[in-house]
Amino acid sequence: MTQTRREKLRDATREEIMSTAWKQIGEVGASGLSLRGIAREMGMTAPGLYRYYKDRDALVTALLINAFTSFTASLEAGRDTCMADDHTGRFRAMCKSYFQWAAQNPQRYALLFGTPIQGYLFAEELGPVAQRSFLVLQGVIGEAHVAGKINGELTALRLPTSLKSSYDTLKKFGMPYMGTVTQLALSAWSMIHGMTSLYLYNYLSGFLQNNVEAFIDFEIEKMVMILGLE
Repeated sequence: MTQTRREKLRDATREEIMSTAWKQIGEVGASGLSLRGIAREMGMTAPGLYRYYKDRDALVTALLINAFTSFTASLEAGRDTCMADDHTGRFRAMCKSYFQWAAQNPQRYALLFGTPIQGYLFAEELGPVAQRSFLVLQGVIGEAHVAGKINGELTALRLPTSLKSSYDTLKKFGMPYMGTVTQLALSAWSMIHGMTSLYLYNYLSGFLQNNVEAFIDFEIEKMVMILGLE
């Protein structure tokens, strides 16, 4: 359906609110997000802003959905640069996309995986959106596992009963693969997140100067070996 002029203006204002919010997060951090500050920068009144987002938490939820959607799309785009049967290539490309998206969107990455905003309660509608990004990673590893292309020593480890129970529960909430795959996916995510966070907090650059990219590529290759991807 064709949008009316009023609907277009409303959508444009919502976009401006979100872009101003991202700018504010970049300057003062997510914990300093202020609807009044956003309204002031946009030349609006605070009550006028509340017509678009009823409170700070509603805006935070919209920002999180925006960030998770962009993040997931980047992971999928990286994965899909390789053919479906190129499991190692898909894993490498997805990992690189993870790092590159974070490097290009540090405010968004910090909002997703950094210090929680005090007083903000995780909105119910965020669940499926947030889960999708992990399902991309789990899916790449899961498809390789099903194809018999993961033969690392980690696959021979016996999961503790408590972990196996947790992973069995997760299957009921839309994570389709066996516990071993979920363990491998979480392990890979931990490693990717760790080096990404070190980069965003300028530790890697301090140590490596212009060789950060080479370090990331080397670490991705190490993960390929640890997983036993073929």
